Amino acid sequence: MGWERVAHGVRWVMVLPVLGLLLGSFYFAFHALLEAVKGLSQGLEAALPALVGAVDLALLSAVFLIFGLGLFELFIHKLDLPLDNVLRVKSLADLKAKLGQVIVMILVVKFFEKALAFQPKEALDFFLFAGGVALLAGALWVSARE
Repeated sequence: MGWERVAHGVRWVMVLPVLGLLLGSFYFAFHALLEAVKGLSQGLEAALPALVGAVDLALLSAVFLIFGLGLFELFIHKLDLPLDNVLRVKSLADLKAKLGQVIVMILVVKFFEKALAFQPKEALDFFLFAGGVALLAGALWVSARE
């Protein structure tokens, strides 16, 4: 038995984290659905924070799905999926770039959640809030360039 054969067999260890990540993806997707249903059953004022929370959970589900399928494709077997622009992973750097973009979107949603509860007390509060929005816009612009 050669080293290549051992390495070929050891790669199947990656099935364990892939399964865990896919289960996590289903978990967050299910809770995103529950949060959206809860938000839609409430009035307009209460619906917005619940729906923003549902978006946050959906993005977390996407992170787990992209990372799980990316690891599967890198270590175990190439996937033949129609969504090759989203889920196709050619290298670990490609996987990191895709995850980075989704994480930036999660940060945008988290910022939006905090902005819903924002109650400025001084002029400096408005200035800092505007700076936060500008930094988020810059982060989105940088992540879109890749």
